[in-house]
Amino acid sequence: MMNSLPQVWSDSKSSHHSIASIDTKSPIAQQTQEILLKSTNIKLEWIRAHVAYSGNEAVDVLAKKATQERIPTYIPAPRNHFKSLLQKETIIRWQKEWDNGETGRSVHNVLPKVKTTPTPWQRPEIMFLTGHGPFPTYLKRFNIRSSDSCGCGNLGNPLHFSTSCLFTTSYHLTKPSPDLEPLWWKRVMNNNNSRAKIRKLIHFIAENETLLFPKDGDNN
Repeated sequence: MMNSLPQVWSDSKSSHHSIASIDTKSPIAQQTQEILLKSTNIKLEWIRAHVAYSGNEAVDVLAKKATQERIPTYIPAPRNHFKSLLQKETIIRWQKEWDNGETGRSVHNVLPKVKTTPTPWQRPEIMFLTGHGPFPTYLKRFNIRSSDSCGCGNLGNPLHFSTSCLFTTSYHLTKPSPDLEPLWWKRVMNNNNSRAKIRKLIHFIAENETLLFPKDGDNN
């Protein structure tokens, strides 16, 4: 009578499938495949879990003991696992830098949480939120203009042009009270209709600078 082949039993059906797959990416499964190809006298078998097999329960006990006593083991983790850990750590560090930064606070008010997916904003909306656009307040910061006033005599910032400027009434949004400004920015930037009006406003400002902005020296 011929001797039966040595058998290795496991209750992990997913491991069996991974080892049987020619497309597996798991380093452990690939190493196991190499061993089995060289040792054709070894046979893998699946055993149902939680059915009171003494050998299987003994393995579970030893595995639990190793975890509790922190017995050092080396099990190569899949590449996807490391990518996931790195991504999580990157997001955590990015969030801390974003929360504790000194620049971009107007954007932080609207987008307090970092994310890898882009916002649906177009360039005019970003210019409006950051103030980095065709506004006297921005242009004066970089000495492009000598005055930060609008042609109507008020401070020429994004909020002014979008809520109260006499020259841009067709593009006005409801002006918020000072204590509700942070909430106003969030609602405006998350509203499709408001953002569409902002895009038209920025285009109008860029096309009518001579009307909206006084010439340098006119307010001196």
